[in-house]
Amino acid sequence: MNRELQNLIQNALVEYIVNRVVEKLAQRQKTALVLFTGATIGFKQSIESLNKLQQDGWKFNVVISKAAEEVLTEDLIKTSLKIENVIKEDDKPNIKELLEQNNLIIIPSLTINTASKIANCISDTLVTNIVSKAMMSGKKIIASLNACCIENEERKSIYGDNVTQAYKNRLINNLETIKSYGIDLTTSENLFYKVEKYNKKNLNTNNLGTNNQSQVNQKQEEVKNPPQNKNLLSTKLNKKVISRADVYENRGYNCIFVDKGSLITDLAYEEAKKLNLKIMKE
Repeated sequence: MNRELQNLIQNALVEYIVNRVVEKLAQRQKTALVLFTGATIGFKQSIESLNKLQQDGWKFNVVISKAAEEVLTEDLIKTSLKIENVIKEDDKPNIKELLEQNNLIIIPSLTINTASKIANCISDTLVTNIVSKAMMSGKKIIASLNACCIENEERKSIYGDNVTQAYKNRLINNLETIKSYGIDLTTSENLFYKVEKYNKKNLNTNNLGTNNQSQVNQKQEEVKNPPQNKNLLSTKLNKKVISRADVYENRGYNCIFVDKGSLITDLAYEEAKKLNLKIMKE
C-alpha cells in the first residue's frame, strides 16, 4: 500500500472518530432538570413536547412541587414520561448536585403563583429555590407560560375574563420581569422546538470534562499568539473540530488560523509538527 493511500485511509478514520466524538458530546449535553409546578393548563401539550425530547435522546431528572403532587399527581407524571422516580419537596435533594448533573432547566407548567415568586426573587419552595440557584449559577431556564399567561384562551374558558386591568398588568409585568432575568418563555406546544433550538445553538464541542479540557488548554497554550510576520503564507479554517485531515489538506501553507473555540485533535498537532506547520488561534 503506497504512502498516499495510507494517508487517505488514516484521514478517513480520523474524521470518523472525530464525528463520533462530536455525536457523543451532543448526547451528553441532552440532560435536563424538569420542574413541575402543578398547572393543568398546557400540561398535555407540555408532555407531548417532553416525550418528543425523550425520543430525541434527552434524559430527565424530574422535580414536582407540592401543588403538582396534589393536582397532577406523582403517578400521572411518572406514567406520562415513562420514568420510575420523581424528586419531591420532602426528599430534600442536594440542589447543587442536581444543577451540576443537568445542562438545562425546563419548567413545563409554570403557574401564576410560581411566576410571581420568581419575579419577586422569592425562593421558599424546592422549585423556586432551584430556579434561584440556577439563575445565580448561569444555568439556562426555559419555561412554558400557558398556565401563567392571563390572556391564554384556555385559561379564559375555564376561569372567565373578569380580572381588572390593573391586576392583568401586574401579572404581565411579572412575565416581563422573568424574561429580563434571562429565562426563556415559550408555549407548551413550542417547548420541544425551543429546547432543540437552544441545544443546537449552544452545542460546545469543548465540553469534554475537567481533565480533558485541561489537556486541551495545555496543548493550545503554545499556539495562542498570532505570528508577527503579516506576510506569512496562511489560511483560515472555520471549523469546530480541526482534525489531522484538515492539516494535511492545507499542508501547502505555513500557518493555519482557527477560531478561538475550535478543538484541535492530538493527531492534528502531530501532523502540523511533522509538516513544520503552525496552528494559530485567533
